[in-house]
Amino acid sequence: MRLSNLSIARVMQLNPRDADFIYNEADGHLGHLIGVYFFETSQHPQAEFSEEQAVEWVTARLGHNRMFTQRIQRTPLGLEHPHWVPDPDFDVRNHVRVTDITESGWAPLQKPLSALLTSRMDLTRPPWELHFFNGIEGLDDLPGRLTAVVLKSHHSGADGIAIKMLGETIFSDRLRPAEFEPTVPFLKARMLLESALGFPQQLLRFARHVPGNREAARAVDAAQAAGEWVESYHETPATRFNGKVSGSGTLEQITLPGAEVRQVKAAVPGATINDVLLAVVGGALARYLTEKGEKHKGSLVAMVPRSMRKVEEWESANQLVTLAIDMHTDVEDPLERVAHIADSARSEKTRTSHLAVRRLSAAVETAPAPLLRLMAYTRGKNSHELSRPRYMHTMVSNIPLSVEGLTLNGAPGAAVLANQPPVDGDGLRHFMVAASGGGLTLNVIADTASMPDLHHYIELLRASFEELKKSAGISALRNDSEEFAS
Repeated sequence: MRLSNLSIARVMQLNPRDADFIYNEADGHLGHLIGVYFFETSQHPQAEFSEEQAVEWVTARLGHNRMFTQRIQRTPLGLEHPHWVPDPDFDVRNHVRVTDITESGWAPLQKPLSALLTSRMDLTRPPWELHFFNGIEGLDDLPGRLTAVVLKSHHSGADGIAIKMLGETIFSDRLRPAEFEPTVPFLKARMLLESALGFPQQLLRFARHVPGNREAARAVDAAQAAGEWVESYHETPATRFNGKVSGSGTLEQITLPGAEVRQVKAAVPGATINDVLLAVVGGALARYLTEKGEKHKGSLVAMVPRSMRKVEEWESANQLVTLAIDMHTDVEDPLERVAHIADSARSEKTRTSHLAVRRLSAAVETAPAPLLRLMAYTRGKNSHELSRPRYMHTMVSNIPLSVEGLTLNGAPGAAVLANQPPVDGDGLRHFMVAASGGGLTLNVIADTASMPDLHHYIELLRASFEELKKSAGISALRNDSEEFAS
């Protein structure tokens, strides 16, 4: 009988999609997520925790997710995917930090956030950290006194949607202390024995699925040839952001008035908020490269994660596929560009929703652990030479994070940011989340060596949005801006 069946509450094997983030973890390819939650503490000083208070607050919520008290145990010889197992040395104090911010403005917070963003996680312990930053003041878009709580977690334990749900749970009144389980005796020996005995079954299962995978590949080719979607994966010249990262990152954000974004969307029938966001990013990125004397030959393409939760049920913590959406930066008219982006986005959603495409992407579910590890090793050897063409140039993600209803010891949520470190081949990343007052915050993370002037790029994003507004005949909406500032 399998170890996971004997101890289902205490030991659980990672799904192959989740294990892949463990295999790919390396310098230059960090696999964690960071959510930054801001709480307004001007009228709630009790939300400015000391270290002891923070530990007590966190301890009362450790039972909300196995990631908080369990670590990832690799299988001896790597014949099976890793398991979630109880951590006998777990100490919540190793995961919680409190820092008092004594200077005004964004810069005093930006420095520690950048360090958290680009520092590798210790995967020998439960893969999470909570950092409390007290006394934040002087932020342009967030007046008053704030505490920022940074949740850093590894992608193997949750994707963006799962982190959203976890944030809604822990920043609430729902207390759930952990029920600590005893460790499994002779765990490594049992894992080694069972993985050795079960490895032939893995190979047989993989072999049985090969004909089906080939059939799915043929069905994908047939659907594409029939014009069910426009193929989005085309080789195109690389940009400076497709090389190896330096290990240093910078992050800034821009907030766009939500009403104005919606008006731009309404000016293009069939467009979405995401399409407008892609047009803003595409326009700014094309201009930035042109200013650097590196005008892109062709059109820039965005890597856009898509949640599959509404399409089908997966057992993994990560339920994402990647869209390659052409941002049509070779189209001059801003609204025409939005329309083309909307068409490309619909085509990509059609492609990733197709049964044969989903069947083909599910091949990873049957891949033996050594094969996935070998693939990760091969990817890690990629030199990322800029002379080689690429399929995509930057990540643009819309994570539906919100602070509505979230509280920290009585202090209401004021804003939230989403972050993911720049990685080799993708040194510029964009994340959009909801802001207070109906606005939309676009958080930008850049490899410092590739973009040492992130603040200038933020201004180009602002200018790109103004171009879209002008093309749509929109003037500044004073009421919406005033509402956000309040």
